[in-house]
Amino acid sequence: MVPDASSSPGDNQERPDEFERAFTKIGGKVVRRTLNPGAAPASVLDPLSSGSGPPTLVFFGGFTDCGAPELRRAMVTAGHRDLPLLSWDGIYDGSSADKGSYIQRAGEAAVWTYSSQPTIGPIRADFEQRFRAAYGEAPDDYRAAAYACTEVILQAMQEAVKTASNPAELRDAIREYAADPANRFRTVLGTIGFGANGDSLQQIVTLHRVGATVAGTALDWLIDKQRDFGPAP
Repeated sequence: MVPDASSSPGDNQERPDEFERAFTKIGGKVVRRTLNPGAAPASVLDPLSSGSGPPTLVFFGGFTDCGAPELRRAMVTAGHRDLPLLSWDGIYDGSSADKGSYIQRAGEAAVWTYSSQPTIGPIRADFEQRFRAAYGEAPDDYRAAAYACTEVILQAMQEAVKTASNPAELRDAIREYAADPANRFRTVLGTIGFGANGDSLQQIVTLHRVGATVAGTALDWLIDKQRDFGPAP
């Protein structure tokens, strides 16, 4: 079932379209597709109570402000707490401690919500330990990715100096080596390489789920699973 209610239908139309195409390609079936800006969330939930093959999940293609918390609460009120709500990173906007976030607005009903987003690969444990020791916190995706980029440049430089005879040649040689699809680089994110168009061969998608934190005092997005859809490094 794909409700994609939105205050800006044109902006949110593409994500449900992509989900429906990919889902049906692998044998899935969309029970109902709706686009009802401003409609009451409960008005799109009739198929959940259908006796003839009710859906196994609900996909929401909008943002938090487009009705996701209200839809999830309506699902729980209607007795469908255990039916997963799947969305994208449009609702991946903080924990229950962050005012206005999906989890904060949905409350306990947010449990059994999943969100997928493109991410970096797992951060190497020894790098995380060194980072924590130096800065007192875990490295986020941007810091780890920036460090990995530096590692790529330095490794490319080590190879480029073998052939370049002056600074101008060195710059071009570094760029050429780094962009060569045949080369691989060891980084804090694992082995990295780049395709013919300069895209990373790591194409990782992370599926998060709403659950209690380790302390058990708040709800937050927890990693459920990760998968690399790119070619072998």
